[in-house]
This record gives sequence, C-alpha cells and structure tokens, in this order.
Amino acid sequence: MNYNYIFILFIFLVSSQLSSQVSPLVDVGFDDCVFEDSGSLGVKVDNIGNLNCECGIVSESAEFDGVNDGLNFGREINAMFDSDFTLEMYFSVFNVYDVVDMLSLSRECDSDSSFSLIYLPSTKKLRFVAKETVSRSVELDISLDPEKCWHHFALVRRGFSWTLYLDGEASTIENAGREYVFHPDNTFSISNGFCTNSPLFNYHKFRGRIDNFKVYNVALSEVSLRKNSIKSDQILNEDITIFLGEQLPIEMSTTCAESFNWTNKGDLDDPNSLTPTIEPKKSTTYHIYFNMRGKICSDSINIYVKDKDELDCSKILLPSAFTPNDDGINDTYGISNKYIVEELKSLEIYNRLGIRIFETKDINEHWDGNFQDVKLNPAKYVYSVRYVCGGEEYHKKGIVNLVR
Repeated sequence: MNYNYIFILFIFLVSSQLSSQVSPLVDVGFDDCVFEDSGSLGVKVDNIGNLNCECGIVSESAEFDGVNDGLNFGREINAMFDSDFTLEMYFSVFNVYDVVDMLSLSRECDSDSSFSLIYLPSTKKLRFVAKETVSRSVELDISLDPEKCWHHFALVRRGFSWTLYLDGEASTIENAGREYVFHPDNTFSISNGFCTNSPLFNYHKFRGRIDNFKVYNVALSEVSLRKNSIKSDQILNEDITIFLGEQLPIEMSTTCAESFNWTNKGDLDDPNSLTPTIEPKKSTTYHIYFNMRGKICSDSINIYVKDKDELDCSKILLPSAFTPNDDGINDTYGISNKYIVEELKSLEIYNRLGIRIFETKDINEHWDGNFQDVKLNPAKYVYSVRYVCGGEEYHKKGIVNLVR
C-alpha cells in the first residue's frame, strides 16, 4: 500500500475542507445602512461624513460622496495586517481625475510602517504601496477593466509576498524579503487617509460605492477568491451557436443600473427588458450598456447562426487540451459544437492502459480530469465519441492532453 499517497491525499482533503470553512474576522456588509462589523473581531467602525446606502452587489452598499465621506476602523484591526491576511471588497468608482484615496493604514501622510491603496483614473489602475521604512517598500499596480461597473478586489499577504487580485486576475507577486510589521498606532480607513488633507499630495476622497468589505486572518487562494466572486451587470449566457430560426432567452446577473440599452434591438422580442429573447437572422454580437450614476459599463454575447442545410455532421469539435486547475478557464473537457448533435450515444475517455476513466451520454456533462474523485496526472488520453447528426450515426477518436 502506498502510504505516502494516502497521507498526501489526506492532507489535501483536510486543507480543502479548512479552506472552505474560513470565515472573515472583519465583515462589513452595509445592508440597511448598518456600518458595523458583524465578523468575530467586532471592530468599531466610525462613519465619517454622511454615508448613504444604495444598491449594492448583493443588497445595499455604502456610497461615498468624494468630499466628506469615509470610514475609520478601530485599532484592534491593525494586528491582522502583521501576518498572513486577505482583504477583499467590491467597489464601483465614479472618480474620473486626480489621485483617489481608497484604503490606508497609517498615522500620517506618506509615513513609514504603513500601506495604502490609491486609484489613478488617468491610467485606470489601482496602486498598492506597503512601506516598512522610507527605503524599503513594496509597490503593485493592477489595471481596471473600464467595461465593468463593479470590481471584486482582494489584497493577499502570504509570508513575505504581496499580491493584488482584481476581477479574478492577479498582479505580479512582490516579495518583500522580510515580514513587515506595521506601527500599532496606525489608523485603518476607507477614503479617509491622511494624504487627503495634505497640500503636498492632494489626494481626493473616493467617490463611488463599496460593498462586502471583509478581512480574513489567512491568505486565501486564487481559487477561493474566484469562488467568492459575485457577478454583476453581466450576461450569464455563454457565447453560443444556434440554428437559423431558433431563439435564445437571455439570463442576466443582478444590476444597479438606473438604465440600460441593447444594440441590434430588431432581433429582441422586448428591447426594454434586461432578459429579452433573441432570434438572430445571422451571426451577431449583442451589446448591452448599463448606466449607473453616469458611469457607463457594458457586456456582450456572440450568437453564431448556422443553417441546418449547410451542416457538416462529420466535424464534431473537441478541444485538443484542457487545464483542470479550478481557475475558471478551460477547466473541463467536452463537445464544443453541441448544436450538431441530435443524440449523444457515448463520450468515453481512456488512459494509456486502455482503462475507461470517463463515460457519459449527456451532451452537457463534461470531464473534470478526475477518476474516482482523484485528480489525474498530466498526460495524453484517448477520447471516443459516438453521436447522431442528420439521422446518421458518426464515430470519432482522438487525443486530448490534460495539462495542470
């Protein structure tokens, strides 16, 4: 018996379970205009100015006016930043110029033993700077997608390393070379840093919305952060191929937009609906534009149209490779052009020893790269697919590469 394998599998299962059970020590959701920490740490949160609660990523968010509004947190939060932690939040920024103060942990403007997060509207970037001393610091930049209304942001400290995540994408990882321990007299704030009152820096206060602000006392993985992410102002349907004369009902995530506008309205049964049914006459890209407080963001879907009379039944499409690493991209293996399949007789996957490791007759079921709930090693595997198209049965074999 391979005891090393059993031990590694046990450690993996335990760590996965613990990761899924992690709860934030600081949790400020802003629902019902309650500016309180509902996490286990129970940090005091001071509302500076006159914050309003408006539509948020889940329910309600805090809207900052860019002039007076901010939040200060009690100093009991400070110790969390001296070791591994994850800070995450959703935000929608309305500022269009100057340097914008987002988050800061400091006792004066540009002090050592501090960190800050600013937004640079001219380049549409977030910049994070952590300082131990004047000469020792870490700096990270990450770009915003201007097509999005809401952004999911996370700051992760793991040992000596610092990483920013924005909408599922990671910045470069910066290694500080040592652990930074920040000054205990610092104040952690949102849109209320000391540089907003400094004539030398002239940072502007954040104007926009923040929701679901959380701090964990662990460094969450990229996979965990993606699982935490909530979609907003997005078409939930994937790009699709349909036959001429068929229709596609649109599914939409939540939105805080005051108004919206579709393109190619002539193909929509109701252009004034967020979820119309579309009947394209040819392959078309449909855009929807959202307006939230004057901020314009958008999403789109490609609908490809095929004529049944011109269908080539022999050309079933299966990827040559896939990467089941839980990053949300190309994680599973299945038929790409499902529209040509009238009936799936079988899709089977075999390893190099000829052992069948996956089988399905459901065209919507994909292989996840596992066999009997165990992740398989990177290798070449053989697929065999039997299907009916145009009333005839077809059979195709080929190779698929599993890459991790």
